[in-house]
Amino acid sequence: MLRTVIIDDDQLSRTILKKTFEKCFENVVLEGEADSVASGLALINRVHPNLVFLDIKLPDGTGFDLIEKLEDTDFKLIFTTAYSEYAIKAFKYSAFDYIVKPIVPDDIKASLNRINRVSTASTLPRVRAMRDNLFGSSEDANATIALPELNGFSIVRIDDIERCEGERNYSRIFFKDGTETLVSRTLMEFENLLAHHGFSRIHRSHLVNLKNVVRYLKSGGGMVEMKSGEMLKVSSKYKDELLNRLLHNRL
Repeated sequence: MLRTVIIDDDQLSRTILKKTFEKCFENVVLEGEADSVASGLALINRVHPNLVFLDIKLPDGTGFDLIEKLEDTDFKLIFTTAYSEYAIKAFKYSAFDYIVKPIVPDDIKASLNRINRVSTASTLPRVRAMRDNLFGSSEDANATIALPELNGFSIVRIDDIERCEGERNYSRIFFKDGTETLVSRTLMEFENLLAHHGFSRIHRSHLVNLKNVVRYLKSGGGMVEMKSGEMLKVSSKYKDELLNRLLHNRL
């Protein structure tokens, strides 16, 4: 049984959620509704739900503010959001489910059918990772990202990533300390997410953290040397953008 609360200042969204619960999900029991950070905090502390539908933008703050104020975050979390495609990638890589507004019943059904596979562990670190991905910048050395793994996810500092290498539908992530991990996400997806954190595509198979590029070489049509000593090919398609960012310090 999923003891559920809805925290959203949009009355229509709350109504659609409730009607979908009643019609399609007998195991979802609605324990209460709230429309702000303050009322949502009081509601969660009172009923101790195991599933929360949470809007990002609330009248007195954000969903992130609410999570930070909680002592116990041992519940499954589904965000309701009107954010852009870029923001959706932040939800995805922070290992949270989400429903895009305007809310429709089919999206609610899909999200609830997925939720049983989602762990309730480490909600707060994942929320911080998502907040960093939404609002962070290449100047934020503490920004983090959640990387999906076979049995869950790991949260890493974006600044610790040296480069990403595409392997069809997977990406191999190389870290500054010499370790690496294989993630079931495409390189294009990482490019869209990490471009705002100083990463640049240099080849169809390579995405690099520009902070870790130590040299550009004209030989071989263009190469970059990483701090690790790795030499990577730069394709003509990406060369001009790469040089522009390196020469003008657009990291």
